[in-house]
Amino acid sequence: MSYLFYVTAAVFLIFQALYTIIPLVCSKVKGLNPELVEKSIAVLVPAYNEELTIKNCLDAMAGLNYSNHEIIIINDGSKDETLSRLDELLQLEPDCRAPGNQLAYKPIIGVYRSVYYPHILVIDKQNGGKADSLNAGIDYAASEIVITLDADSMLETDALKYVNQYFYNSDIIALGGTVKIVQGAEKRDGAIVEKFRGSGLIKSQIINYTHGFYVRKLTQSFFNSIVVISGAFGAFYKDVLVQVNGFRSTVGEDIDITLKIHEYLKANSLRKKLVYAPEAVCYTECPENLPNFYKQRIRWQKAFIDCILIYWSRLSSRFRVGVNLFFAIDGFLLGTFSAFMLLVYIMQMIFFADGNLIHALTFFLITVAINALQIAISLVLCKKYGSSYKIQDYIRMFLFSQLDLLTYRNLLFYINIVGTFKYFDNDEGWGFVERKGVAAISQNIASGSHSG
Repeated sequence: MSYLFYVTAAVFLIFQALYTIIPLVCSKVKGLNPELVEKSIAVLVPAYNEELTIKNCLDAMAGLNYSNHEIIIINDGSKDETLSRLDELLQLEPDCRAPGNQLAYKPIIGVYRSVYYPHILVIDKQNGGKADSLNAGIDYAASEIVITLDADSMLETDALKYVNQYFYNSDIIALGGTVKIVQGAEKRDGAIVEKFRGSGLIKSQIINYTHGFYVRKLTQSFFNSIVVISGAFGAFYKDVLVQVNGFRSTVGEDIDITLKIHEYLKANSLRKKLVYAPEAVCYTECPENLPNFYKQRIRWQKAFIDCILIYWSRLSSRFRVGVNLFFAIDGFLLGTFSAFMLLVYIMQMIFFADGNLIHALTFFLITVAINALQIAISLVLCKKYGSSYKIQDYIRMFLFSQLDLLTYRNLLFYINIVGTFKYFDNDEGWGFVERKGVAAISQNIASGSHSG
């Protein structure tokens, strides 16, 4: 057991070295080129019981600095007043948009267009899950590029401009943007102001997202080995999504579609890229209490295990080396497997006095030092890519991150273990997490207020 622990520790340190060096050396802010012709973009918003949050999503999109786009909201058989709320906000009327009949999904009840905002369509369909809703949206989309957006996500003003600019690189076929926590942001005098505020759980998620995107995503993007393009904000060429037969109905459709595209590239010998676009930003409402946080992260872990079981046997033959390393080694070995191994190692030391306490303590201190360094790097990059935190916020974020390592971060080890077992419950629903819909970055759409 000790030998396995030391081998895993060595692999861990190698990956942490990559996550430390690559973001510092290879991060480069792309300035926005306002002269580029706008490619057509469809923003897909699957919605299930989102009556409290859908207005915030629409508010943000009403302020988008982009002309050539449409918004398609897919009401997936909501049991609340989501559809009525959409009608109240948008004044819907029947529309004759026809599907492409290229993907399969549950029957469509009706297609509607907003009288107030003609570029907004609403698809009302029978309940089939998030992946099913996205497939319906793709099939009805009349645009070259498709963006998938959670109903509680709010796009920043220039987000589509940056997506458009990235897709002018012919090597890029999909990308993921930066997702930030909306509870730490507010709109003030037309600009988004970020603050490190909220409960300890919210602050932990702000730290987690900042590190996850500016350190981990940047590194994986450098190696063209992004394991998951977040369902909260991802962009794809529509024809690529059709080629891979759309989204699979599973608990984690975002990681699955990312791996399907990687597999498609390898099978067709295409030298294309899936990248991280840090300048393209959206905000999402994170869980504010432990029960909802637990449900969300359990769902994420179940999604990961689902894809491990499906793709593991064909990793070496159907995926590039980088994807294998970051998915199987960094994701599974250093994530799920190490959580179980750490538990066993601790039990050995406590009950059997088996294990080198000095070595374990040394490894822990090294982990603390690496965490501090990577958090510092993520905060530097956060500032570099335009975040509006004040210097005192960055100091508080760094100090809190050290406490977070000893508290909320340990909860994730527990969730990795429990979520792995819970995967076999075979529950593949939406995994509904309660949203309050009280945090927003804009106020644009209100019932009865519209232009022409």
